Amino acid sequence: MGERTEVTRGSLPAERSAGRFSGPDGLRDVVERILAWLRKRRGSGLESVSTATTMRNVVDAEALAEETPPKWSVRHDVVTYGADSLTDVLVFRHGPTRQDLVVMPERNTDPEGEISFYHADRTKGARHLLSIGADSLTAALRYVLERINRFELLFTGRGSELPSGYTGPSDR
Repeated sequence: MGERTEVTRGSLPAERSAGRFSGPDGLRDVVERILAWLRKRRGSGLESVSTATTMRNVVDAEALAEETPPKWSVRHDVVTYGADSLTDVLVFRHGPTRQDLVVMPERNTDPEGEISFYHADRTKGARHLLSIGADSLTAALRYVLERINRFELLFTGRGSELPSGYTGPSDR
């Protein structure tokens, strides 16, 4: 108990610097292979990148916003699609209530096909699938523009039901 412990600063004691605690050869091999793979990937070009049509390619949000009431704005947003990928959506935002009506394609790379609608409450940070849908983007936009005042009543608490008029071919 009376032995003094010698403190070393700036370097490891001699028994540690001899390699006893250094990384095993297998770890060095793995690191070298990862670095080689990263160097090889850095040289790859844009040939492997694929393109897809998105909502942003087919909807002019500014032109659409001109057809909505003054308290509404229309914008594009990117949200998670299912559990793994992202998709471009169209958002009708009611500014005073911080409520959004989200128009989302059923298939990520087919924005003009079947559409689902979501209600997003930005004050609560929640997004819910609505029981309405459309069989095409054109039908979805027509549906929203024809019923946007009824959505406003719903979002401000003066309405209790979603605007009817489901236009899709399948039950949601």
